[in-house]
Amino acid sequence: MTRAGLVSIAFLSFAASIAALRASPAAADPVTLEAFIKLPQPEPTATLQYGDSSSQGIDVFVPRGKGPHPVAIVIHGGCWSQTTAGREQVRAIADALARQGIAVWSIGYRRANEPGGGYPGMYQDVGAAIDRIKSEAAKYQLDLARTVLVGHSAGGHLALWALARDKLPADSELRGAEPFLPRAVVSLAGIPDLKAFGPMIPLICGRGIIENLVHLTAPNPFAETSPFELPPSAARIVMVSGIVDRLVAPWVAHEYAQEMRGKRQRPIELVDIPDAGHFDLVTPGTPAWKEISKRITQALAPAAH
Repeated sequence: MTRAGLVSIAFLSFAASIAALRASPAAADPVTLEAFIKLPQPEPTATLQYGDSSSQGIDVFVPRGKGPHPVAIVIHGGCWSQTTAGREQVRAIADALARQGIAVWSIGYRRANEPGGGYPGMYQDVGAAIDRIKSEAAKYQLDLARTVLVGHSAGGHLALWALARDKLPADSELRGAEPFLPRAVVSLAGIPDLKAFGPMIPLICGRGIIENLVHLTAPNPFAETSPFELPPSAARIVMVSGIVDRLVAPWVAHEYAQEMRGKRQRPIELVDIPDAGHFDLVTPGTPAWKEISKRITQALAPAAH
């Protein structure tokens, strides 16, 4: 079957699952957007700026005790749009991870509809914010040998992209001179294939977003910005989906994993969490977050020799 056929089946399956959800209540109500927005936003240990825009900031959460500490590099979601909350919205999970002994490097970036954002600025921001960790590691006692990217939704797209940016052509303005590459990514309802998911983006995020995420004048507009289009990374990839996620359904992760079979040295790990919606994945105290924090901890475990 062609990839287009698989996508069509996936959309039909997604529509059928939504119809079923509307017909009968789930075993546990998923976290709503309203509840997610009301989560506490603990103050970070420090906030750093890497550009003039307020979006170009980094929240650093440092655990108590002596380092060096393993690090989760967190990338917030929000439809790549400046009309949604930025990195402050993931301070709840950043604080939760810090309480577990994991330092957090939570990055902001100029969004797709923000001045200077979109292509190429947004991607350059993500790269610059990640690379800044190299010069700050000693100050905050960060263990750069134990790092994992954690991205939610739109941030999941950017985390998967950042993991493979060293595969970009040497002359790409998105690549960076010496990109810092974490050893794994945990994608929470992330979007690995902008082209396949593209028809959904105007429905979920509004008009004009997808056009700003890609290089419109290039022969292949998705070549530099869609993880699916980039040569596969050898790093560990964990794709987490909520079974009742109505925004980024599990088929998105499953199709990507299927397409990557035989193209990667290691298979993509799929984690489907029952009764979890889109925002359960970034809400401390939910069963979904308990499973996700376990996966993050596993990704940061010392490498076996």
